Amino acid sequence: MAISKPTANIYLDTRKELKNNKYPVKLNVYYLGKNRLFGLPIKLTKTEWEKINSPKLRDKNLKDIKTKLDYYEGEKFEATLKEIEEPFTFQKFKTAFEKQDSSQLVSHDVYALFDRFIEEQERKGKVGNAGIYRNARNSFQRLRKRLFINQVTVDFLKDYENQMKKSGKKINYIGLNLRCMRAIYNMAIAEKLAKQEDYPFSQKRRDKKFAIKTEETKKKALSADQLAKLKQYEPQTPAQKKAFRFWWFALHAYGINMTDICHLKYKDIVGNKIIIERIKTEDTTISSKPVRILITPEIQSCIDDYGNQDKSPDAYVFNILKHGWSAKQERDMVMSFTRNINKHMKKISEDLGLERPISTNWARHSFSTFLKSGLIPIEVISEALGHSSIETTKIYLDSFEDDVLELIAKRLSEI
Repeated sequence: MAISKPTANIYLDTRKELKNNKYPVKLNVYYLGKNRLFGLPIKLTKTEWEKINSPKLRDKNLKDIKTKLDYYEGEKFEATLKEIEEPFTFQKFKTAFEKQDSSQLVSHDVYALFDRFIEEQERKGKVGNAGIYRNARNSFQRLRKRLFINQVTVDFLKDYENQMKKSGKKINYIGLNLRCMRAIYNMAIAEKLAKQEDYPFSQKRRDKKFAIKTEETKKKALSADQLAKLKQYEPQTPAQKKAFRFWWFALHAYGINMTDICHLKYKDIVGNKIIIERIKTEDTTISSKPVRILITPEIQSCIDDYGNQDKSPDAYVFNILKHGWSAKQERDMVMSFTRNINKHMKKISEDLGLERPISTNWARHSFSTFLKSGLIPIEVISEALGHSSIETTKIYLDSFEDDVLELIAKRLSEI
């Protein structure tokens, strides 16, 4: 049966070989059982053609060419169809297609913008943030193979959200990807690739734009009784003991994460305190302030048992990271170290009959919850940790006097 609506695909015309073993690439348009080829300003060898159609395309130049081809087959083809009056004829299409402006096609490609941002993050060593944006990009591309900035509309965002919900994805996962898309759209506006009046994301209540949703996650904190029960646990193997001890180190160190612990250096130990600048979420606008942590017996014993023998100022306290590693190697090792701790803490959780498995994140929330139960002022806790979100954190522990740090240490010693 002949197709009633015109369709198109990209075609390598191998009937006539040009210079350098290249062939012209053309747009192949089908309508009512007939087809016509329309020339494009691109020429490729057969090898390049095979690579460009491979799912594992890595060559940057060929990626740029593929972006152009996707534009010709997608946005420009559709824009041309809208411009011509019915009935469709190949001559009308040719005239309108040649008039269409293609000057900004690469810069308007959303996935090209994502790729550029990801490459920039990787150059800065922010491999974690790069990974988040790469996952978001892939998620959108599974829904829409080709996407240009003018196609990111309220309806598109609603469709993405609905499709993700139908596939069983959590609200916060969907929200994370949509915030990445919002950042890319903001980048496009800054580069004058999109107009502010077309901005599809909500900026105030009831503005009829798309609002990114979030949902409150279950609190990951142990009660005072559960902490006391956990403290009495006797690890069964050396590996389990090490994981157990580092979990408690994190709790006594005001809930700092494993990235901070892995990056600790001996120069960060000043007298009876650890003074560090947190390894923050990338690109946060929060001012950087050092955190002062009073060294409790639990912290000191962990350093004594697992610390490096080399105690020179720039030496890492723990033998987890190596000097000279790339940002990716460091992140991979931190993730491996964290997974190992979580694996052993999960087994301990089962042994203790806890309803949910404990992970390293629980140390942070358990620290704050336990202090709150002891009437430690909330300003000392939530403002220091930023429980609801990192954007609300305004004061870090450097603002507290030694007597407050000692009060925290005394309260922790009561577990």
